[in-house]
Amino acid sequence: MNRTLLTLLVVVLAFLLGMAALTLWQGHRQEQVVQEEATILLERVRNVMKLVTVEGDVSEIFNSTSSRNVTLYLPLPSEFSFEKQATVEVRGTVLVGYDLEQLDITLDPDARVMTIRNLPEPEILAIDHELVYRNLNESWFNTFTAEDYSRLNRRAKERLRDEALSSNLLRRAREQGNSVLEGITYLAQNAGYEVVVEGADLPEPIRE
Repeated sequence: MNRTLLTLLVVVLAFLLGMAALTLWQGHRQEQVVQEEATILLERVRNVMKLVTVEGDVSEIFNSTSSRNVTLYLPLPSEFSFEKQATVEVRGTVLVGYDLEQLDITLDPDARVMTIRNLPEPEILAIDHELVYRNLNESWFNTFTAEDYSRLNRRAKERLRDEALSSNLLRRAREQGNSVLEGITYLAQNAGYEVVVEGADLPEPIRE
C-alpha cells in the first residue's frame, strides 16, 4: 500500500469517526430535557353541596405601576424614583350559584308537608382564571419579584370578583335558583305534599 492511499484512508477514517462523535453528541443534546419536580400535598378532603346556576366569562386588561425611591450618592445624596410597570390580561370564568351545605329539607309523611329551611342567597362559588403578561417594564433598582407576580395574580382575581358582583350574574343566578325551587315545588305537589319555605316567598306552582 503506497503512502498516498494510506493517507487517504487515515483521512476518511478520521472523518467518519468525527461524524460519529458529532452524531452522538447531538443525540445526547436532543435527549436532554428539563426536569421538573412537584410535591402534591393533599391536606383536606371534605364533602360539598354546591349548585352552580350561572357561569360568566370575563376578560380584562389592566395596568399596574409601582415606584421605588432610591437615594444615590453622586457624591452628594440624590433621590431617584424607579418604576416598574405590568400590563396584564386576565381571562376567567366566574361560577355563581348556591352553597347548599346549610340547606335543610324535612318531610312529614303524616301531614304531607315538605319544609325547606336555610335557603341560601346566590354567591360567587369559584373563579377559574389565567393571566397573560402582555408587557413587563422594570428598572435597574426596581425589578419584578415572585411576590410581585403573586400580588398581580391576587389582584387579577379580585378584579374578576368585583366585575362579577357589579354585573347581572347574581340576579341571573337567583332567577335560575327560583326555577329550581319551582321544579322541586312542582314535583312535591304532584306527590301530594305541601311545600313550606321558611324565610322565603314560595314560588308559584308550575302550571301545565
